[in-house]
Amino acid sequence: MKKLFVVLLALCLLLCPAALADSEITVQGTGTVRTAPDIAVIALGAEESGEDVSSIQAALNARINAIIAALTGEGGIAEEDVQTGNYSIYRRYYDDYGNPTKDYVASCTLNITVRDVEKAGGVIDTSFAAGANRLDNVSFGVEDDGSLADKALELAVADGIHRAQVIANAAGLTLPAAPERITESGEINYYSNVTRASAFDEAGPAGGTTIMGAMVKITATVTVTYEIKD
Repeated sequence: MKKLFVVLLALCLLLCPAALADSEITVQGTGTVRTAPDIAVIALGAEESGEDVSSIQAALNARINAIIAALTGEGGIAEEDVQTGNYSIYRRYYDDYGNPTKDYVASCTLNITVRDVEKAGGVIDTSFAAGANRLDNVSFGVEDDGSLADKALELAVADGIHRAQVIANAAGLTLPAAPERITESGEINYYSNVTRASAFDEAGPAGGTTIMGAMVKITATVTVTYEIKD
């Protein structure tokens, strides 16, 4: 009988850790804050093509310098808010129609920060009037986003706790008073959409450019884990 008891005790020691292991409820919580943008970043510039590199580079530089002068002059943009995003010169072996060509292409993009969103369309018009012939992108954001990011993170934690409680209630479990751990899942993300209402041709915008920016969404995600004691 004594040997049987020892065997049963040994089996219990082997099996009990698995049987009595704590269960976990792990969920993701998401928090989103929406706000109107207070800055716009416009990527535009100029492009020149031809067989002589020096000529097209000189023409491109003249265009870019004229654009910068117009923006920092009548456009009212501070010099520090105009930055070169990309400058390239490359050989183009085929034109847009697939025909062989000996052209070189010189291209320069400026990133322009506009601190009055309503003036974004006017900045584009000013740039094209000064010689710009390409518009690559318009994006919107919030310059001082610290408090908004904090709020998104706070909402994400509350959402995670709520989701865990819903799961626990459905399973007939009782959650501890506080989560075992909360982990921020990656970076806080920013989303914005823009609709540009304008007709463009080789000469630039046809009439005034209207820029309509969507609300900026700041989203945070966290992982919330509760340990459920058996």
